[in-house]
Amino acid sequence: MSESSACVSCGRALEPAERGRPRRYCSRACQARAYRARRTEEPVDVPEEGGTAPHLTIERIVRAGIAVADAEGLDALSMRRVATDLGASTMALYRHVASKDELVALMVEAALTDVPLPDVSPRDWRHGLERAAYRDWELYHRHPWILSKVLVTTRTHSSPALAADSESAFSAFDGLGLEPADAFRYMFTFASYVQGVALTYVSDVEAERQAGRVRPRTGHGRDDERRRVFDPGAYPRLAPAMRAGADPWDLDTLFSAGLAGVLDGIAADLERRGIEP
Repeated sequence: MSESSACVSCGRALEPAERGRPRRYCSRACQARAYRARRTEEPVDVPEEGGTAPHLTIERIVRAGIAVADAEGLDALSMRRVATDLGASTMALYRHVASKDELVALMVEAALTDVPLPDVSPRDWRHGLERAAYRDWELYHRHPWILSKVLVTTRTHSSPALAADSESAFSAFDGLGLEPADAFRYMFTFASYVQGVALTYVSDVEAERQAGRVRPRTGHGRDDERRRVFDPGAYPRLAPAMRAGADPWDLDTLFSAGLAGVLDGIAADLERRGIEP
């Protein structure tokens, strides 16, 4: 029977792993704290078979992982791939990061902390939510893999940076006297819109990436499909709307317009309930 060990971050006793590598942390939060503590460490020489590996730190490993995910998607990420990009062995990486799951958790933490939270209070609730929306919109453009693979879920991630991001967004409602359940309902509606439109962008990024891996379809086929969709005879309602709003697609403009509508809806609900913004 394996001996129990302790979390290397907080010291809490860990149950032995049923299989695979021994556990090192009791939670994702402890993983993130360890990352922040180690990212400023001095580089460490890691002996390799037949020579010496380049200087490896947790920071370099995480940044290399982010570079792979940004360029090729999270499916392309592996410990072996990151090790290859760093000119090290896979085993050398495992001395710093226990698994791919831990690496992804640290990548999320690093990507979020790269974008500083506002250091001043919003002018009002609407300004606070607008500020949060555009911060996330830019984050999803910079790191599309974060949205579709990590954040779009009802499961709560143990990420200090994600919790701080959400706390900052919720501060937009300060002073309104909202019940916590109402604040959550408004935030769920708001976040669902932001992430929903961002998924359209992320899907386009992934489609372009996949198109580069397979033989492209003929241009005639795409043109024929486009003509059918934009044919006012076949689609008298769809065709004019698509020509006016999506020819060409301008997701930034559509995002801004839709966000204004969502915030107008929250404002109307606040007014209906007699809450002064």
